[in-house]
This record gives sequence, structure tokens and C-alpha cells, in this order.
Amino acid sequence: MALPISDDAIAAQSSISLAPLGGVLESIDQGIVLLASDSFPCYTNAAAERLLVADAERCILTREMRTVSRTALSQRGAKPAEVEVETKAGRYRMRATLLVQKIKEIRNRAVLVTIERAGSTVPSRDELIRRFGMTAREADVALLLARGARNTAIASELRISPHTARHHTENVLSKLHVRARAEVARAIVDSFPAVSAKHG
Repeated sequence: MALPISDDAIAAQSSISLAPLGGVLESIDQGIVLLASDSFPCYTNAAAERLLVADAERCILTREMRTVSRTALSQRGAKPAEVEVETKAGRYRMRATLLVQKIKEIRNRAVLVTIERAGSTVPSRDELIRRFGMTAREADVALLLARGARNTAIASELRISPHTARHHTENVLSKLHVRARAEVARAIVDSFPAVSAKHG
């Protein structure tokens, strides 16, 4: 996948093909970013890209990713480095691990950083039904969308057809008054400030 992570401090570089490793990383729901030893992000899976694209302050997340990757490199793999980062959109937990084996496409040491939303900030299924007038199935879909699931994963998880999953997704976006699935998590969390505050 190309490099979706960028900010003013990073110049654009060519993407790195990591097949078949890239295929494995793409199948993981958790956000994963690989950084080279210069702390430049060289690979981002779809789950991490969705988290980053949905946050207007992703430059903060990018900066902290580089910082935590440098910490992991300096510790020489003794233990993973962890940090929690807060933006206006929410809190995130990052964990950086120095990879013991080198990846030939990166040609140097690499750090694997996982990124996920910190805390259970997403409201319950019943709260979504009450607040947005969703059906039970739409609430299920909304929660899966908030975790970054795609229609095929939603269909598999709920044992429905991809067509039905797409239909429910469209209804959820309409009821949340958002245009893109990447906006779902923020839309439902922002609608329940008390729920977020409990975990802040």
C-alpha cells in the first residue's frame, strides 16, 4: 500500500511492496504501521489508514509514531515502547516493537507500531438505537464500522450478504449524517460525551 502517513516534517517517498507480508498485515483489523530505522513510515495497513484519515490532527499521531519508534530502536528490542496520544477526535494507544529479523524490502531495521483507539469510548448497541433511531442490525453495523470493518467483514461477522451489509451501511451513514465510513467512530463518540468522559 502507498504511504498515507505524511505531515510537514516528512517528504514523500516511494511506497514499498511487502508481499506476501503486506497481505498478512492487510488482513489484521488492528492498525499497523512499519517504520524504517530512520523512523519514516514505510508501510501502513488499511485499518491504520482509516484511523489516521478520520482524524484531522493526524500529524500529531504521525509525530508520536516516529517518537515511539525511536524509543523502541534505542531500547534495542528489550521491550515494546508504549504511548497514549490524545487529539480532539479521541485517545489512541501506540505500541512499538523492534523487529528482530530484517525485512529485505526495507533494507534496515524496522519497527512495527500498532495503533488503536484507547478505552471503550464507543457507546453500546442500545444507546445507538435510542439516540439515532437505528434498528438493532444497523446498530451492530455501526459498531463494526467504528472498528474500521469493511462490508465484507461486516457481512461475515453478522452472517448477512455483502449487499445487505452495504444497505445497512448506507442507512447508518444517513442516520449519523456523515458521508464516509471513516467518520462513523467520531460521529457516535461525539454524540455521547458522557460515555467518552468515563474513560478519559
